[in-house]
Amino acid sequence: YNLTKESGKLGTSPKTAFRQNSKYSMVDDHHHTPYNREKLPAYTDHDGFLLPKGFPVESFESGKTYQAQDNDLFIVTYPKCGTTWTQHITYLILNNGVPLSPDQRLDVVWPHLEEVGADFIADKATVLENHRLIKTHLPYEFTPKNDSKAKYIFVARNPKDCVVSFYHHTVGFPRHYDFAEGTFDTYFNLFLNGKVDSGDYFDFLRKWLDRKDDPNMLFLKYEEGRKDTRKYILQIAEFLDNDVYPARLLADDEKILKLVLEHSSLEAMKQHPRRWCSDRTGYKPFIRKGSTGGWDELLTEEQAELIQKRLDEVFAKEELEFLGEQYHS
Repeated sequence: YNLTKESGKLGTSPKTAFRQNSKYSMVDDHHHTPYNREKLPAYTDHDGFLLPKGFPVESFESGKTYQAQDNDLFIVTYPKCGTTWTQHITYLILNNGVPLSPDQRLDVVWPHLEEVGADFIADKATVLENHRLIKTHLPYEFTPKNDSKAKYIFVARNPKDCVVSFYHHTVGFPRHYDFAEGTFDTYFNLFLNGKVDSGDYFDFLRKWLDRKDDPNMLFLKYEEGRKDTRKYILQIAEFLDNDVYPARLLADDEKILKLVLEHSSLEAMKQHPRRWCSDRTGYKPFIRKGSTGGWDELLTEEQAELIQKRLDEVFAKEELEFLGEQYHS
């Protein structure tokens, strides 16, 4: 791939040349451009959908054919939008506040649909309190549907924080991306144009936002969860079964709720890094900051403006206000 400029004007400073408000796209060609020496992530391009290197294409295709069952519980997110945290909270609610043991892996207890395939989900996925636990980063059109009783928890996170977190993720898994030496500027332009795994962030959020009022869907906002985790937990509990889980959490002076809050804190989660992912020795930890609004550690003002422009193009003003201040400021 080479990066080619489609429109706009480059900045005058070499430092910001890759950061000005122009639009870039990825194209397959062999032309020599100023950008063809940039280190790019190593994806598997499967019919235009990019997968992390090493993810089996057969499992991806199989996952799309899975027939959703009435007792399925899907956690759905664009990558780096609070997936692991929300999975962990939901597991704690279903398991009476008792966390995974240190030698358990979340991706085994709560498998990733498009990484393991339909047969694994049907035969081996954990069923806890009659909920089959399934994680996916699939766009809406690829996600297995069941319009009656299967439950879908979607978590949205603002794209400015998401792109910074996704960059660190991509750098931190060299066996999947071979991007340990890659720059944020390069990654940002790929993200802005949807040339990363799970595709275009803005299209992904657009299609799931359109389903936010479906009766079997809970639409959560990561920023609100970080601001008021107690409320976030109770929202999930009510969605799982309003007649069961809220009362269970609040009984005995909120005993189980306090356990869920304790074990889902970032401080607690950082104590057991191997629960959440494979080894990342030498790279930033998988559970890094979990912050909101910290995107300016890497994002320039020009890049933030480009993201805001995309948000304004894809979403109505009222929708951005619904999503939160990080989406329109």
